[in-house]
Amino acid sequence: MNREQLQRITKFGLPTVLAVIITYFLLKEIDLQQIPQTLGRLSIKALLIGFTCYCALVLTKTLRFRALLNLDSRVYRIFPILALHTFWGNILPMRTGDVSYVYLMQRRQKVDATQGIASLIVASLIDMILLIGLVIATVWLLRDALRDTFLGAFFYIMPLLIGSGLIAVVVFVSVAPNVCMRFADLCAAPLLRLEKRPVSWVVSKGMLVLQELTAFRSNRRFLEVWLYSLLCLVIRFGFQCYLVVEMGVDVPILQVLFALAYTNVFNLLPVQTVGNFGTTEFPFVWLLTYFGTSVEVATVTGFSLHILILIYCLPLGVYGFLNRPTEG
Repeated sequence: MNREQLQRITKFGLPTVLAVIITYFLLKEIDLQQIPQTLGRLSIKALLIGFTCYCALVLTKTLRFRALLNLDSRVYRIFPILALHTFWGNILPMRTGDVSYVYLMQRRQKVDATQGIASLIVASLIDMILLIGLVIATVWLLRDALRDTFLGAFFYIMPLLIGSGLIAVVVFVSVAPNVCMRFADLCAAPLLRLEKRPVSWVVSKGMLVLQELTAFRSNRRFLEVWLYSLLCLVIRFGFQCYLVVEMGVDVPILQVLFALAYTNVFNLLPVQTVGNFGTTEFPFVWLLTYFGTSVEVATVTGFSLHILILIYCLPLGVYGFLNRPTEG
């Protein structure tokens, strides 16, 4: 590999290149006709139930961010923003779809960009805690299959440690926001004194975001956000597990739930490719095969479910684009 080729790969994004390679090798393991055949086993009723649940998921996200930002706007004015955000989040790589949320909230709801970024961080932090809680619960229920294995211990201990750390951060920021800000000021002061434009700008913006984070105190509104986040979790995994069952896939549903939970934790990281292909299927397939499911069945299930989610998000994206309500 020459220098020019290496520069192209770096520019394109190493995670994206790896995802393309992974996707290629996964698709080599199956007959591509199996994907439409699997989707074809879904009845019209199941498809409609799945789409209704997907719309309910976006609606619940809308209610969550409305509470998180303490907006007075009616739900129907905010729903198109979350519909577009969901669409771009499923299409754009490296979590760049989150930019659409910040931009649209600023343009349509007059939400400051700093506050928008802070609300995304809070929502992602809550999602991470809930997802890790789900992972720990499913690992415990699958403990017989994971007993006396290194990965079994890893699947349980690592989420437990990470979840405990995240909860400690949330408690610290909520209970002692002033102490948190003073500590951040001490850490940021040397960097701000450098007066180097990129560094000082990033640090100053980071401090503004942290200030917004400390504003989300442990009160009734914060509890409302947690409840909506929990409802999002239930709807998301509930309808995905339902669709897998309706596809007639011969995989225990608890193992599917575990694989979906771990995959969603992984996808909170900025490593996605276009359409999230590869970065979604790889952890899902790897975890199911660990429990004895064939690579072929796991791959077909992963791609079928992924394609169906993309189909669901398309009309919501069109709706969000066409509906541009303005305050007034």
